Amino acid sequence: MLQRSCSALRLVLLLGGLASLLSPPLKSQTATKTAQPDGNGGRVFQANARIVVLDVVVTGKNRRPLTGLHKQDFVLSEDGHPQTISFFEEHSSAQPSPASQATLPDLPPNVFTNIPRVKTSDAVMVLVLDSLNTPLDDQRYVRAQMLKYLKKLEPGRRIAIFILGTQLRLLQGFTDDPALLVAAINERKNGARGQISPLLQSDAETAATQETIDSLMPYAPEAAADMKQFAAEEGATRSSVRIKLTLQAFQQLAQYLSGIPGRKNVAWFSGAFPVAIFPDPSLPDRFGAQRDDQAEIHKTDALLASAQVAIYPIGAEGVGTDSFSTAGADNRLTEKQLSQPQQQGQERNANRAAMDVIAKDTGGAAFYGTNSLTDAMDHVAAHASNFYTLTYTSTNQATDGKFRKIQVGLASSRGYQLDYRRGYYADDAKSIQAAAANPAPKPAADPLSPFLRPGLPQSTQIPFTLQVTRRSAPPKTNPASIAAKPATGIPGQGGDNPNLQGALTRYSVDLMIPAHGLQFDMASDGHRHVSVEAALVVYDRQGKPLNWMLRQINLNLDAARYAVAQTSGVNFFLEIDAPEDGSSLRGGVYDLNANLAGTLEIPLSAIVTPATTTSSK
Repeated sequence: MLQRSCSALRLVLLLGGLASLLSPPLKSQTATKTAQPDGNGGRVFQANARIVVLDVVVTGKNRRPLTGLHKQDFVLSEDGHPQTISFFEEHSSAQPSPASQATLPDLPPNVFTNIPRVKTSDAVMVLVLDSLNTPLDDQRYVRAQMLKYLKKLEPGRRIAIFILGTQLRLLQGFTDDPALLVAAINERKNGARGQISPLLQSDAETAATQETIDSLMPYAPEAAADMKQFAAEEGATRSSVRIKLTLQAFQQLAQYLSGIPGRKNVAWFSGAFPVAIFPDPSLPDRFGAQRDDQAEIHKTDALLASAQVAIYPIGAEGVGTDSFSTAGADNRLTEKQLSQPQQQGQERNANRAAMDVIAKDTGGAAFYGTNSLTDAMDHVAAHASNFYTLTYTSTNQATDGKFRKIQVGLASSRGYQLDYRRGYYADDAKSIQAAAANPAPKPAADPLSPFLRPGLPQSTQIPFTLQVTRRSAPPKTNPASIAAKPATGIPGQGGDNPNLQGALTRYSVDLMIPAHGLQFDMASDGHRHVSVEAALVVYDRQGKPLNWMLRQINLNLDAARYAVAQTSGVNFFLEIDAPEDGSSLRGGVYDLNANLAGTLEIPLSAIVTPATTTSSK
């Protein structure tokens, strides 16, 4: 049943208007037939045509972008086979796109949407301050440099700020107001001032371990070798956890940015990111410290490519000084002192090589070895705001799951550098058919739960709107005694925490989803089916969940009701009670057909009381 009031219908139409204004352009291999879940948070399409979209940055001397090129200036191939450019567009910071002048409609009171409130433009910038992979002193250096940069921010440049610790957290959403950005970095409680990574070993700890190994070597070489092996495996375990957390963070970032049209540029300030841990021939067990994260790396790369995200790794260490500058008073360096800068140099070179790979694979550029991160950010802004969008239909329509290498060049050799995404993975027909024939069982852990943690960036894979009304809570009832009505919405239950204490405030929530945000599958009887999970969680200021509810809604729509849904969307009604110390309400939806999520977090203080809300029927 698709029941809604007149006011709710107007809100869905408003959401549809927002979605049309913000609908992203074609940004990855796409198709014209039915979609199946790929298991990686995206859709894999069975298609007759694979359309590929690339953003290409052309730079000359001093890494300055080259503008004024035309379609015929470019040559493009895939796996060595020439491709025809079907669409071409130049984006230049000197000539703002007319679409950037579009004005988004304001939402009525108590209506909130996860559609990013960012005006359509060529590109936006995201700053990621990485405390997970960066020593504390370098974090402080990055913060000081970013404060300096933001205070002289060019008008109209929209930036969002995230911090990466053991999870990714949004510090400030997109804004061109330098005061808000500076305030986010200056906030004492959000971690932007620096925090010690529990997974990053300090130089002092590393030196102490090495000193112990050296002292054991003359007298107990076997014990020294065992200690070296243990230290290496412990370090590899820490690195493996950091890799997984970092990859998860960038997957979440891609999901957050996927709802914003156009190119997204991520300036990532990091001290280290070991993309691969290679076998160490100096260890008794040369493979003991090796980890394999290729599957997660491929998944992250696919999500970033689909969301049209380019990564700009920026070395957080600055130029710095070598450790041998602190030699003894007699100016004689020991063998250990001589080996330290050599080891540090190897680690630094490996780290920079990883940054280069990440930048190259996503179409960005890496910056390191500079004591002026503000200069680096100026180069990033110029590089990220001047680019060309090229679209082609691949001549290779095989669905073999193989990696397709993309090569872009200039028709005449001019000695310029081109930065762009270097390839993509084709659809795998066998995997698609197997998934369709044998749907994966629902995981033991609910798929929506990871998206509901407080402070995480919003997921915009499924756009939706919440209309929230505050009112007094009725007497509490036993949640287990009330069953959800299938497909018609959820009656007022007040949530699933049976231990709520004290005065409560009930929030009525009308959750509205445009039909294009869900994947409806057609059954043999012609009906359209989709299974959706909807959830609400109330958190206090410390991020502790106070009350929660999670419901699965199975929709079965005949042709007439499906036509109505295409016009006015789908909505569900939920109610939840919040104690007095409730601070925020986080809502989420998950399409179990497509494995896509949408989330939205609302401060309860932003919800006005019914007495101040203008109602219309």
